[in-house]
Amino acid sequence: DKDEQTRLEMKHRKEEDDLYRKFIRQREEEDRRIKNEIRDEWEKELERLISRFEKEMTAKKKRSEDTKVLTLRLQQERDDLEKNMTLRRERKKESLTRKLLEHERAATAALVEKQ
Repeated sequence: DKDEQTRLEMKHRKEEDDLYRKFIRQREEEDRRIKNEIRDEWEKELERLISRFEKEMTAKKKRSEDTKVLTLRLQQERDDLEKNMTLRRERKKESLTRKLLEHERAATAALVEKQ
């Protein structure tokens, strides 16, 4: 009857809403994970770069010309590192988005099939 149909529709709507909230939570968690992963990697690489710079500065005995060259090189390497890390983050996000979309399509299809 009509009440039963309404209850069934409400149940399906709730299942859909729950599924979509789950998708949103998964996306947020994965986005946070990627950001943390890239940030940690960035910090390690930057520490390595600065450590190497400091060793080279010590070895060059702080001559003004050498210091300028090393400083410019450090800045260029830092800029390159930042570009590379940004590209890696974007690639990871794109890959993750594709994977999540496939998963979401399958879960949505399973829900529709069940209903």
